[in-house]
Amino acid sequence: MSISALERSHSTIVEAMVDRMCGRAASAFGKVGPDRCREYAEAGVDALERDLASDQLDAVRAVAYTLIDGLDGEGLGFSDLRFYALTLRAEVRAALDSDPAAADLRVGVEQWFFELLLVCTMRFIAWRDEVMQRESAERSVKRLESQLDELRAAVAEKTHLLEVIRQASTPIAPVVSGILVVPLVGLFDSVRAENLTEKLLQEVSRVHAKTVILDISGVPVFDTGAAQLIIRLARTVRMLGTHVILVGMSPANARTIVALGVDLAGIKTLGTLQDGLAQALVWQQLRIGPIPK
Repeated sequence: MSISALERSHSTIVEAMVDRMCGRAASAFGKVGPDRCREYAEAGVDALERDLASDQLDAVRAVAYTLIDGLDGEGLGFSDLRFYALTLRAEVRAALDSDPAAADLRVGVEQWFFELLLVCTMRFIAWRDEVMQRESAERSVKRLESQLDELRAAVAEKTHLLEVIRQASTPIAPVVSGILVVPLVGLFDSVRAENLTEKLLQEVSRVHAKTVILDISGVPVFDTGAAQLIIRLARTVRMLGTHVILVGMSPANARTIVALGVDLAGIKTLGTLQDGLAQALVWQQLRIGPIPK
């Protein structure tokens, strides 16, 4: 795919991005100043050009990680990430709309920004979980400093319990109205399944979710027990009248399910989280459109 039209507008897009980012005074971008904003704008345009040129989505993940890791401690909020993605998209679209030769780039550009929003969402959830745990641990250490020798055993036990809670916790992300995404990361056992089922059912009822997307790409061991627990979780959610989509299934996981004879009737399976979200949007007759100018 030729990206010459985008390359010709590279500098213009970057400078427009810097102006808009610095103009957001109350945001993390307003705090770091124009030089840092220019770095982030350059990183986004460079990544877009590389991915379009290679017809892949490899560089987009690095952009999200660079933003979140670089703005840690600057009061970063998800609204900042959304602002960055939509602003970059708007400037790129404006540049391409003014160039008739860039028509073939538009589909690839939209796919790239769709992926950027997904990656930013998932990475931000994980990052906030890490920040909360770190802050909680720091507060605990300060309270126990004066009693460190006497309470060493209690601190060790608390650290162990925090690790168990972290392993058992699973974020539930309401990415679009009526659609919940549940990324399953780490070992999935009966205790975690029970906690997640209760939490998920409450959230489904609270937001009146129409579709739940279970992403199992982060489950390292997909054995008999894990397969049965995930299927049971999906069927429980379906009892509330909610569609369930299972995504992230590897070939090895698929062979495991076939070997176990697990019945997936009524549970739609798709390859990627992007495919699952696209299907959920179709079911709800929604689509992602351009931002108003």
